[in-house]
Amino acid sequence: MLDYGVSIPLFPLNTVLFPGMMLPLRIFEERYKAMIKECMAGDNVFGVVLAKTRQAQAPNVAQLFSDDLYSVGTTARITAVEHLQDNKMNLITVGQERFIIKNIKASDDDFIVGQVDPYPLSDRYNALQMENLVGRLRPMVQEYIDHLADASGEDLSEATLPTDPKALAYLAGTAVQGPLPDKQQLLASDSLGQLVVKTVNVLDRENKILAYMLKAYQAHQQIQKLPFVDYSLN
Repeated sequence: MLDYGVSIPLFPLNTVLFPGMMLPLRIFEERYKAMIKECMAGDNVFGVVLAKTRQAQAPNVAQLFSDDLYSVGTTARITAVEHLQDNKMNLITVGQERFIIKNIKASDDDFIVGQVDPYPLSDRYNALQMENLVGRLRPMVQEYIDHLADASGEDLSEATLPTDPKALAYLAGTAVQGPLPDKQQLLASDSLGQLVVKTVNVLDRENKILAYMLKAYQAHQQIQKLPFVDYSLN
């Protein structure tokens, strides 16, 4: 568990990491090699945060401002390391808990260090309200998985959905192929109820888009099967 005001290394990425979800990474920049070595000498934890601007991932982080990063991120725990040639590394990490950035500074090795506070979800909904919300969310997650299976041709029938509402919403947030700012809004939700409502809204839109795209693709496939008729006058 994070303490209030604790300082942790921050890794700005073009992805949103949700608690409980896995994130594989390849480490090749010298500053992030130094960051990972420092993490592995300690508690194996660093913070993943969505980059808001290109400057967030550029060298010379001393010129970085807090506005270059989204303020809510997730701690990542290193669970496996593969050392490669040229001193590169493959990592397997798992999201742990949310945090909110209070301020940032540059380390001596030119990676970002953030002073952060834990950012747990509050619970503003009673048990009946939450049951109703999850009753809407679960079939929408299943519908999205079914669309992905149809699009990829893979058999996902064995996929088991979490029973915990938070884990279900975070799984949906990871799986959905929507814009990164939408994923970030899910991660930054104030309460569990707000998280579930936002996830329902995102899935409603994405399911409609995927259904339309699949119908269009299937129609195209049917047209491709029609016999070719040459109407030229030659």
